[in-house]
Amino acid sequence: MTHRELIKQHLSDKKRLVVGAIADSSTLSTTPTGCDVVELRLDSLGTDTDSHQFAENCPLPLLITARGHEEGGQSDWSHEERIDACRAFLHRASLIDIELRDFDAFSELISEAKSLGITVIGSFHDFTATPGPGLLAGKIDARADIHKFALMAQSANDIIKQLEIFEQLSGRDLSVMGMGPLGAAARPLMAEAGSLLNYGYLGATPTAPNQWPAELLKATLAL
Repeated sequence: MTHRELIKQHLSDKKRLVVGAIADSSTLSTTPTGCDVVELRLDSLGTDTDSHQFAENCPLPLLITARGHEEGGQSDWSHEERIDACRAFLHRASLIDIELRDFDAFSELISEAKSLGITVIGSFHDFTATPGPGLLAGKIDARADIHKFALMAQSANDIIKQLEIFEQLSGRDLSVMGMGPLGAAARPLMAEAGSLLNYGYLGATPTAPNQWPAELLKATLAL
């Protein structure tokens, strides 16, 4: 079974997976462990030889992301530059993350990814608050295989609203996580509630506020 087929099988089986995100180029010289999927944050890493060599040799399913600046990306790449960056790694990818706001601009890349059997993640990030489930329901796009919502948690009520997403969007494949100290504490709770992709980081550089190390998150979810 190929990595792409394995991811689709895991999602079909509702298996909780840990994504180890890499945003620090020094981590590209190591062998990834302690996660099920490796995310290459191309907006932080760039697309040079080291990134390509890692992608070619990665023993785990690969998720490629060229995050836009509006939702936390670390580059000032245009849509076209982000598309080109993703396309350069598409042959090795099992998953690709594209912001839901950019689905129309990235429509050709989405179609290309789907034709190759790559799982498409439609993502939305709010670094200031947790919107209500109704607002998030309005962001659903049928072209996404899984919807990812990363939301800032400022209070217990925000955690409750994040849990309500699973009820509001019952039947859809979801990845839901809180950011900030309170959100980080609740990440295992989100996994238990049904979050299929649960993000930590590999190396020394988190890719979201108060993100867990991937190895620790995976060990915690195994308890």
